[in-house]
Amino acid sequence: MRIHDLFDELSAAEQEELLSLPLREHPTVSTRRIRRRVNAALDRDPSARRQHHRRIVQRAVCAAAIAALLLTGAVAAVRTGLLSDWLPDGIGDLMLNTTPQSIGNGDLRLTLEESLSDINVTYLAYSLTAQTPQGQALLDALRDSETSDTANIDRIPFPVEIGYEETKSGVTQRGPYASGLITESRAAAQPDVLRFSSYLYGVSRVYLTLDGADGRLEVPLTPNAQNAEILFDSAVVPLPNGTEATFYSLRLTSLGYTLDVQSPQSDDQDFSPDYLLAFWMRDGSIRTLGQLIAEKRRWSEVLDLKTVKAVILNDTAYYLNGRRPSSHPLPDRLRPICLHPVEIGRIYATDGSSVPLPGVSARALLTPFGGSIEWDPDTQTAILTLEDHRCTVTAGSPVVQFGNGQSMTLPYPYAAIWQDGELYLSLFGYNRTLGIQTCGIDYAPGGWSYHVRHLPQAIYYIR
Repeated sequence: MRIHDLFDELSAAEQEELLSLPLREHPTVSTRRIRRRVNAALDRDPSARRQHHRRIVQRAVCAAAIAALLLTGAVAAVRTGLLSDWLPDGIGDLMLNTTPQSIGNGDLRLTLEESLSDINVTYLAYSLTAQTPQGQALLDALRDSETSDTANIDRIPFPVEIGYEETKSGVTQRGPYASGLITESRAAAQPDVLRFSSYLYGVSRVYLTLDGADGRLEVPLTPNAQNAEILFDSAVVPLPNGTEATFYSLRLTSLGYTLDVQSPQSDDQDFSPDYLLAFWMRDGSIRTLGQLIAEKRRWSEVLDLKTVKAVILNDTAYYLNGRRPSSHPLPDRLRPICLHPVEIGRIYATDGSSVPLPGVSARALLTPFGGSIEWDPDTQTAILTLEDHRCTVTAGSPVVQFGNGQSMTLPYPYAAIWQDGELYLSLFGYNRTLGIQTCGIDYAPGGWSYHVRHLPQAIYYIR
């Protein structure tokens, strides 16, 4: 199995949570350092951020990171064609724009095939079609680049860019909400066509350009269905890592959310304040943010806001109907937990040096959330269960079995190990396998090179 095949099995949320460690025959890459450099370049023009969005770049950045895999889960069945992978359960009554728009440069034709949007999230699908032998050669090179060595990434210019403007905070006008863009390639049966789909969050006025073409394609932005805004009155909330965050507002729609929050972080501490939000549903249940989102501030399925009674922050319920906030403490099983990783093995780099493979106690991970462990000492196999999630690991094996016959093979020797009379788990994709989100990390001080060579001091998890 190739590394990029493993990468394809991970959700975007798990990809975002990966840390970089070296592995034999793969270079060490700091995903956070790359992200900072990219953001710094984009922020030089804050009024209109333009991003190249080749998936090969995303794969290459994560290929080395996945080697360690440190961190890692209704609506009417209307399907959205090329967007069905983003919203597999359909779009309900939302409006999908399906009128194609195209521009060309003589060799290639860029077509915006469909889009779906509200004031928080925009989905779009587009294609590149070759019109000349030169265009076909470029498409073939782009297609081949997805399996090429990472050193060849920048040799083939990607001709399409997505431009957008960030959405300003509707409450404080302090600046833009956090925003971003994620693009993935899609299979196309025709050899002269490449297809892609993207989603953007926290943005407005989205458009596509094609190198050498006149004009650009403006993505129709049709505010869809429901929306609600909650004001937190600059609530200062303590975070589990010892810092604090100031919450200003939360804007909810059927497709996602935008949160206006300030949370100063050091390089050695990183906790996402978003995960302090919980949702009190009208049926009386409480769902955490981790149970609702897919990744990057979009819901895993279209959310009917009529089913949400209030948002809970810092044990206070903020009602969607504008009712005065009231006290509503969360049960302990819905709060973040903090675990301190231990070394359960070593990973070796090409120069012969090694780094620790972190692991956490399976019991310490599952018990606070109400999960259970069934251990068979004869087969050295454990069944891990948490509500509707169930997965199986075998000590010394890299294979994790979960869901309905699904499995994931990790790129290092084992997913679990029996050590000192206790089962320890390497930090593998808990989002999909157990429904547990990673929401923060405390690193050892000393900069990135030090982080990679040492165990994290603490990792925070939430349901």
